[in-house]
Amino acid sequence: MRRRAFHLWQLRPHQVAPLAAVAHVCACCDTQYEGNFCPRCGQSAQIGRFSFKVASRLFIDVWGLGNRGMFRTIRDLLLRPGYMIRDYLRGMQSAYFPPFKLYFLLTTFSLLVTHGLWSTDEKVSDNPADTPVEQTSAAVEAPADTLNIEKVEKVEEEAKTDKEINKEEIRFQKFAQRIGAFEDNYPSVFSFLVLLLVSVPLFLFFRHCPAIPDLRFSELVVALTYMSCMCGIYSIIGDVLHLSGVFGILEIIATIVALRQFSGFKYPKLIVKTLLSFGILFIALVLMVIAVLTTIRFTN
Repeated sequence: MRRRAFHLWQLRPHQVAPLAAVAHVCACCDTQYEGNFCPRCGQSAQIGRFSFKVASRLFIDVWGLGNRGMFRTIRDLLLRPGYMIRDYLRGMQSAYFPPFKLYFLLTTFSLLVTHGLWSTDEKVSDNPADTPVEQTSAAVEAPADTLNIEKVEKVEEEAKTDKEINKEEIRFQKFAQRIGAFEDNYPSVFSFLVLLLVSVPLFLFFRHCPAIPDLRFSELVVALTYMSCMCGIYSIIGDVLHLSGVFGILEIIATIVALRQFSGFKYPKLIVKTLLSFGILFIALVLMVIAVLTTIRFTN
């Protein structure tokens, strides 16, 4: 019974509060009206004397945290992600926090959690005095037989000649380093570009889904942005609680559930289409890397 009630709540869109019948006079343009906002200038009817509460709300509004739609969006992304995304695409946009703004806010907060607020990475000491006593004593007590040293040197030289680094491997390493540097310098942009790459093959299999038969590519990008925000929320909670592995599994499960609610596909068909999409993406990325390395080789 409770499961059915929860499912009915998931399907139910956000209910907007009815208009108040109290008459208001706008403090900005002196327009008389009934409702929550002035129809002429859009100012809220709840504007009153300036207080510490109002100042606090204005301060957190700068970061988007004071918006009621943000908390509603986070709640629905965790409890009814696919249905909430469909409601947003159908026009219920004022009830939810904008997807791209939420995406960049969560990406920034995730970086703070990972590298700042709750970072527990141990620093490696560069002081040679901190080296273990066993290593130093073992180095001192190492045999100094010249014949053994010569044999070792010969073996090392032969290994170096046999394991010369290929030029193609060097080019690939440089290419990978450039991508890694771009990811480190612009993590939000890099993540969004990856999201766009993922959306292309997914659109081939989801553009005629049962829930939205005429799905547009831009709508799929919005949906994947919200799903990425959902995964970011799980990741942040996992980092804070030091349960990244558990919440990593929850991210995968929640993403499958979100795709199921959003598309309307049954789980077997959904999983097959998703795997095919990622297979096409993997082949495309391999061909792209080969093309880039070939271009670099001919230019050099």
